[in-house]
Amino acid sequence: MAAPAAVAQASCPDGLVHYFGLDENASGTYTDYASSATASCTSCPSPAAGLFSGAQAFAGGRGGLSVAEVQHFEWGPNSSFTMELWMKASGSSSENQVFIGRDAKDSDMLWWVGMSTNGHPQFELYDRGHGGFSIVGEDTQINDGEWHHIAVVRDGRLRLNKLYVDGYTVGTFQYDYTDNFESSSPVNIGFLDLNNGFGYKGLLDEVMVYNRALSEAEMRQRYSNGAGSYCGPQQVKPVIMSEAVTHGVVGQEYQYDVKAVGNPRPAFALAEAPAGMRINSTTGEIRWVPDTEGKYKVSVTATNSAGSDRQDLTVEVKKSLGEKVGLLHHWMLHEISGTRYQDFYTPYFAASSDASRPKPVNGVVSGGQQFDGQDDGLNVDESYNFDWESDENFSIELWLRSNGSTSGNRVLIGRDAKDSEAHWWIGLDGEGRAGFQLLDLEWQGIFVGGSGPKLNDDKWHQIVAVRNGGSGLTELYVDGAKVTSGTHSYSSGFASRSPVNIGYLNDGGGYHYEGILDEVKLFGRVLSAAEIADRFNSVYDAITELVRFEGEYNGGSTFLTWETVAEANLSHFEVERAPDMETFEKLGEVEAAGNSNNPLAYKFTDIAPLPERSYYRLKIVKEDGKYTYSNIIMVENRGPSATFFKVYPNPVIEGEVTAELSNLPAGEEVMFFVSDLRGRRLLQKQVQVDDYGQLVVLVPITDEYRQGIYTLTVVSSKRVISRKLMVRR
Repeated sequence: MAAPAAVAQASCPDGLVHYFGLDENASGTYTDYASSATASCTSCPSPAAGLFSGAQAFAGGRGGLSVAEVQHFEWGPNSSFTMELWMKASGSSSENQVFIGRDAKDSDMLWWVGMSTNGHPQFELYDRGHGGFSIVGEDTQINDGEWHHIAVVRDGRLRLNKLYVDGYTVGTFQYDYTDNFESSSPVNIGFLDLNNGFGYKGLLDEVMVYNRALSEAEMRQRYSNGAGSYCGPQQVKPVIMSEAVTHGVVGQEYQYDVKAVGNPRPAFALAEAPAGMRINSTTGEIRWVPDTEGKYKVSVTATNSAGSDRQDLTVEVKKSLGEKVGLLHHWMLHEISGTRYQDFYTPYFAASSDASRPKPVNGVVSGGQQFDGQDDGLNVDESYNFDWESDENFSIELWLRSNGSTSGNRVLIGRDAKDSEAHWWIGLDGEGRAGFQLLDLEWQGIFVGGSGPKLNDDKWHQIVAVRNGGSGLTELYVDGAKVTSGTHSYSSGFASRSPVNIGYLNDGGGYHYEGILDEVKLFGRVLSAAEIADRFNSVYDAITELVRFEGEYNGGSTFLTWETVAEANLSHFEVERAPDMETFEKLGEVEAAGNSNNPLAYKFTDIAPLPERSYYRLKIVKEDGKYTYSNIIMVENRGPSATFFKVYPNPVIEGEVTAELSNLPAGEEVMFFVSDLRGRRLLQKQVQVDDYGQLVVLVPITDEYRQGIYTLTVVSSKRVISRKLMVRR
């Protein structure tokens, strides 16, 4: 196997000293592709299919592989090293399970990388005097039956230890060792030669050791979104690892970067696709601008000389809101109840807890959200569109209105990564002026701000932050005009698994914003100065203040009334209705007075409101065609069919179920419980109905829920309502 070792050394990252591919088809001796060392066993694992050619299946108990040539594991107190591997396991154990480790028989030295009893990744590193630490990734499960990339890094220069899962840090520890890690004892793979053996039960593949600390950027590349970065000598059949993007919007570019394992590098192709969809055969990048809403079937293949894999998906395309190409996210923030705030362009909503949700108010376009400056804030968990590369273009636009405090900086949108040093935010500085800080995963970058008007004057303002990755230019615009800029060339990207925050920053005391936010948008391109000015004017010139917009159900009809403070060149109002917060259609039109400095009242009657409830808004149109929207109101149909209780997803396998109710007594505390068919209650709690008579309860489906039918029940002062839930396993 000498030739494969040379291949591995030439194509793998620098500093590789051991590489056990675990590709052997027979038990006994396991080759190191990077050195002359071998691993051997007495109680051997079984050959199995791996993510990268072969793998080894360990059965648990006391037995596995041992490496006697340990010179590359003889670390000093300030040595740097990295160990990485791929694993796949399910279930739990009464003892920790070791992937790779070493227990010295000639000192108190002990180190191992593995999995805790409840399936969390763990790394322990103790020197000869047993000085050291243990890191556990408490928030990460790796016993879920999926392939995971596990790595540990010791940076001797910084005295820093890190535990990575799937390319991202899940734990860190800084420690100054006073002794070394030298011993004559072998290194174990799949167990630890201590007590009962701490045997691992599952698959191991690609065990690699380096004599240096791999960087954050290298660790992302080693994981490569699940496709890995294979540098071994084996031919590897392609397997598509990426999660398909299944949503799109008319007129906006659909993007899906297909990732697959494979050696030689797979070539990508579309076996089935709508007209106009294209794929880069080398990179797997799919691009398409749909021109019609609907559902479209797509099949993509990855092929090399070792075989092929195919992924079938359906892309659901929604109608457009009229934006130009490049819009990736649009949180309208017009919700009037609940704790979820829908993004029009993706399924990735922003969310809050009941305690931290902002207050719905009138926005610059339709409704907005008022943040209290203390504990309000939203989180976007699915935020991969913010995982910018070092040279990527993007623009962020939002609208704000505030007369609150800006002491200590207040964040409008940002992300403080907990798995790297990446840190960015757009907000107001202590004087109320706009600012934008952008630091990559190595904490390198710039801040632009400190110029322009103070924005806490209780007027609507537009902020746009623009990053041109090609030129290195970062610009900040306020109300359509550039107020400051700076240049920085980034060497690393900004990817993180930490949520993006809206209305605060999950760092320190929170930097909570006090004021109204509306129309938060992310573009995957550079907005030009002319575009930004036009976007500001088109919204600002259309602003028409409403004193009120109300609706009342009576005698089978809904009566809408509204009032303007003053009017300037106003043409008419279009009354729109929807069964939800999104699919509005025009009901009718009311002519406006046009110009007035006095309050004016208007009315409209919906003679056939929708069953159960209707959402209404006004499209307020100026004489020059510019328009804005009123806030959204919801009016309940108080007839006999007004009860609304929705449970979704239903059926469910695992995860979280949402119970959504309306037409409950506003502000009342009600009892919510979940019971099985025998009447045993698995969940019971008191919850409070909001001021609109609506209630949203999230039910986590744990291991306690076996396959079967469950009943979700709400008991209020006026009624008892139940719905069935099907759990599948």
